Amino acid sequence: MDEQTHVVQRASKTRGLDVHSTATARNQPAQTYPLQLTLFQTFFSEKNPSEDATTAESYSNTIELYDAIPKYIAHPRVNGAKLERDFVHRGTSYTVQIWPAHFEARDRSEKKCYPSYREELVEEALRKLACDRLNGIYLDDEAGVRFTLYELKKELRSRGHDINLQSLIESLNICNRVVLTVCQADGKVMLQSAIFPVLLLGSKQEWRKNPKETYCYVQFHPFITRCINRLTYRQFNYGAYMSYKHRLSRWLHKRLAHNYTQAGILHPYTIRMSTILRDSGTHIFARAHDNVRHVDKILEELTERDVLLSSTKEVLRGSRNSLVDVKYTLLPTMQFIQEVKKANVRTAKLTEQLQRAVGKALEE
Repeated sequence: MDEQTHVVQRASKTRGLDVHSTATARNQPAQTYPLQLTLFQTFFSEKNPSEDATTAESYSNTIELYDAIPKYIAHPRVNGAKLERDFVHRGTSYTVQIWPAHFEARDRSEKKCYPSYREELVEEALRKLACDRLNGIYLDDEAGVRFTLYELKKELRSRGHDINLQSLIESLNICNRVVLTVCQADGKVMLQSAIFPVLLLGSKQEWRKNPKETYCYVQFHPFITRCINRLTYRQFNYGAYMSYKHRLSRWLHKRLAHNYTQAGILHPYTIRMSTILRDSGTHIFARAHDNVRHVDKILEELTERDVLLSSTKEVLRGSRNSLVDVKYTLLPTMQFIQEVKKANVRTAKLTEQLQRAVGKALEE
């Protein structure tokens, strides 16, 4: 689908929204509600897949390419100017350079911070809030979310991740100051951007006085806007995703939900341990057997959560019987297969709605 196709409900286009109470009417960005955003916020309910359920609490969206970037770090306070990670998405090789956020410590020394798994949870919760039509907006044709810190904290707490206010603000600032440079295999830069290119926060006095009414704003990474415009996202079980004990379980669940579109008992999913370690950005142990135990533990959790029916592994060995890699074959449960089918139907219906709207716009 053409990235430039952008159907806008003109009646909703307004100037004058100031989520930070600092901009003047002259320089405020244009707020729009494109049809693509409405479709992004539309889900099929668990009880009746034929009905739209824009308030479905269990669902959110996976994002094409962006979610495949291994941008979160197990140990965020690392020395060095940047981190580089290689990854593969749909058969294409990429490299991401992660430039840390810079802060001034209390002793006035410079502190560098990379985005951690805490920031991953915060971003995921904000994307879920953006699925609410009262929160998700486009400003100057870029997707973002309007929210209060109270809303964000409540959403995280309801999913089992209670983060105190100060840490929440720190996470938002880290995502605003960290820069990701995504390159193709030939070194050509695709895009360089912060995780949150724009962050608007009210003052501390405002938070304390009106925590439920002081609005903040985050602009999402440009890859997310591109994905929304192209309809290359997929519905997935956000509630299950946020409930996992292990971060790698969340990563594998999301990868399966986004890539395993032909899930079925007769169509198992195969993946190597080396692929999991490379593309997830998880901590890699020095001993290969420790990595195997880690992945096995993750597969056990997905089996316990009724995502996987079973998993088998084929150990690949090299010289002197050394462990080189492990090939895993994963069989999905009927419950997960139904989730994938539901996501496939949703994608087809939303694409049809957009194409119909584009056709009408061209006729006009």
